[in-house]
Amino acid sequence: MQRSFLALLLGFGILASLSLFFLSKDKPLPSFPVTEPASRQISLYHYFSGSLSGGLDEMIATVNRRSPDSRVEARALDHEGFKSMIHSTLARGNPPELFSYWAGARVQSLVDENKLTPLDDLWQAHSLDERFPRALQETACTYNGKKYLLPITQHVVVFFYDVAQLAATGAGPPSSWEEFVSLCRRLRAGGIIPLAMGAKERWPAQFWFDYLLLRTAGPLYRQRLMVGTASYADPEVRRVYRMWAELLQAGMFNTDAGSLDWAEATELVCQGKAAMTLMGTWALQALDAPECGFSDKRRYDFFAFPSVDVGVTKTAVGPVDGIVLSTGALNQEFAKTIIAFFAETESQENMSSGSGSLAPSLQVPGNFYSPLKQRLKAEIDGSPAWAFNYDLATSPAVAEQGMDSFAELIAFPGQHQAIVENLAREVASLPSGVSPSRSGSGQ
Repeated sequence: MQRSFLALLLGFGILASLSLFFLSKDKPLPSFPVTEPASRQISLYHYFSGSLSGGLDEMIATVNRRSPDSRVEARALDHEGFKSMIHSTLARGNPPELFSYWAGARVQSLVDENKLTPLDDLWQAHSLDERFPRALQETACTYNGKKYLLPITQHVVVFFYDVAQLAATGAGPPSSWEEFVSLCRRLRAGGIIPLAMGAKERWPAQFWFDYLLLRTAGPLYRQRLMVGTASYADPEVRRVYRMWAELLQAGMFNTDAGSLDWAEATELVCQGKAAMTLMGTWALQALDAPECGFSDKRRYDFFAFPSVDVGVTKTAVGPVDGIVLSTGALNQEFAKTIIAFFAETESQENMSSGSGSLAPSLQVPGNFYSPLKQRLKAEIDGSPAWAFNYDLATSPAVAEQGMDSFAELIAFPGQHQAIVENLAREVASLPSGVSPSRSGSGQ
């Protein structure tokens, strides 16, 4: 009799602790049915480390505070360490229950390998169609007709610049390629490095290829290239390598680009050694840091990548980060409850504040953002097309070859023609089927 009474009390305790998950400032999400025992722990691995560690840490702390009988153990790794770890654990069959991942071709690859669990039941139970833009759901969340990813950040890549440096040239933010090149020449003549780039880890360089191709050949051609129906031997791609090489050969970039990471390149702008850097909105964390050196009298701002060819559809570029659920993971229903928590407005706002991103949720009000972030959001909303950056838009195998070629171009710009020809041969020699079935671009 006593054991039955204690079991009843324990049952009520479980329900009470789980209900705490959904006490938030917006309308609480309904609780997801849970069948596992109350005493449990799941792992969440992610790449929001270093200067980007804010946001997710706060969300995990809130989760654990709300549910004392269940715990989420989060572990942060740097980007390159995360990539190695997650593929290794997936291959061994012991991945964490939850992990952050980049929407687009990388998620598609794991879905095709049956490494992820669909989230359609969660999506329906919590009416998530009402919380996220339909275009974002189609491009970032849906793969092979099913939902697999819950978006937690959306970044856009722009030029961040030192207002004082541009003002000294007498020129404002450029809107055309001719104005942009002229501005770079003025800065160079004044002894300032026009463009800071940190390509030690290769991926920060890809944004130059992305935007040059999108501003010349346009998003439809770029989509064909990403899925393998266009060739890297095409004149459209050769033109991009030539334009990029011309800037490199003219000394418009820092000479140590191959040995710096993106944060160190951003520091060059902070220190007044370079005027601008092409980077995603995660750079806001570095630019806003006290050690950056920007004061009320010497601030930074941003402008979109300038137009090159008239009539080409304007496309914004950037990644979308999300949370995915491993196939065969233990405590899947509890893990889905955690994913649902990440969809709450407060969670989305915390992630935005901590990572420098814009929140994917439609329920985050515009006045939540600073004036600068409101203009960044307007940049996304005002672009007719959206594209995931290169390594998230094409297959991992092709992306590796492409990013290697970007590193070669930075080191040897005079060999741009040979570099792109070699890339075309390497991609053509890859086994069939390596290209993804989706481009990661959309409106």
